[in-house]
Amino acid sequence: MSAPFVRLVIGAVALGSCLHGVPASAEEKASGPQAPSARSSETEDKMAPTGKRDLVVPAWVGSGEPTNAQEIPMNDYDYLARWLDTHAKAADDYVIELFARHDVVILGEFHHLREHKEFVIELIPRLYQEACVRVIGWEFSRHSDNSRLEAITTAPEYDREAALQFARDQVAHEWNSKEHWDIIEAVWRLNSTLEPGQEKMRLVGLDMDLDMPRVQISLKTLSQDSPEFKELLSQVLKRDGVMAEQVEKEIIEKNQKGLVFVGRCHDFTHYEFPPEVNLGREIMGRLLYKKHDDRVFQVWLSGEQFLRPIEGVMALRKHKRVGFDLYRSPFANVMTPEHWSDAPGVPLQKVARGYVYLGPRAHLHKNTPINGFVTEEMFMRHKRYYEIDFGRKFQNAEEVDKYLQMHRFPDPQRHKKAK
Repeated sequence: MSAPFVRLVIGAVALGSCLHGVPASAEEKASGPQAPSARSSETEDKMAPTGKRDLVVPAWVGSGEPTNAQEIPMNDYDYLARWLDTHAKAADDYVIELFARHDVVILGEFHHLREHKEFVIELIPRLYQEACVRVIGWEFSRHSDNSRLEAITTAPEYDREAALQFARDQVAHEWNSKEHWDIIEAVWRLNSTLEPGQEKMRLVGLDMDLDMPRVQISLKTLSQDSPEFKELLSQVLKRDGVMAEQVEKEIIEKNQKGLVFVGRCHDFTHYEFPPEVNLGREIMGRLLYKKHDDRVFQVWLSGEQFLRPIEGVMALRKHKRVGFDLYRSPFANVMTPEHWSDAPGVPLQKVARGYVYLGPRAHLHKNTPINGFVTEEMFMRHKRYYEIDFGRKFQNAEEVDKYLQMHRFPDPQRHKKAK
């Protein structure tokens, strides 16, 4: 079991009345991509917008066979752009309207991208008013701390210091991303506008009671053959199961609608890790889907793991923010690159049922670091943890804090700046 693997495991460490989502029909589930059945590339596209010339359906779309993304010719981008003209919706509208068909919508984020958190924050008022969502479950706090979270998000005044201390107390003790914790304030802001007697929006933590300093120190210092290492690793690998149980407890069993906001690799509903990837660990989204079927739906937020054809097609549409059912799109059977460590060489529809495009990779930003996130008290308690985790010595809290500001979340433009 390699050191990179240990790091990977730890890192993974208007709709009317509020009716339940109507599951996709059997016909819809079986139909797959909304593309013509197998036919020659000479066939005209009957889905092209009225008033525009018909386009030729690419042979790789009509065949339904797995397609290498790098082999899609740029001449086909016009067809793909026109398909989106007909089937895609504005990104926020797309997510809101999903709740007419589903009770739980999982958004899979890239932890370091600011735009993913900002998108959720923008959605919160509409989730409540239009989609009847009453719960947001997230990965970023322990479920045992939900009473603290409720007190902050329902208080008469927003207690910024209490929210910051809550963030400092969570599992990693180093999660200095301003935008993640801004979601707490966004929920409070919504609740502060509600009339007395109206049900509040709940923000609930899904994570397990994990002592991350102990986990990091042990997994990086113990022999991988030791019973202690194996026992601790087995506990870490149960994390997705715990999160799935919390989604059931806080949303599904209460017959409510909920948005679930977690990192990529916790969100997959139609993909399972093979034994050689992440030890074949369970996936929260997959556990939920196997038990609750189409009450649960997963959406991939666009990020650094982009595919050249998608971004190229979006350029033809001036990079408008859109959302669409990827599993029923011409992109459904485009294969992920083999270098993707979490899901190499699989059809996109396995890892992204819905897709929300938030802009080109060149326009994405890393999270805003919170200055002064690490206090002296935190440094004294977790000094060894910080040093083992980051592989260097620290003299005081200020040094740790500056290091986190520079390195905790990678810059999505780092490759461009390195040139």
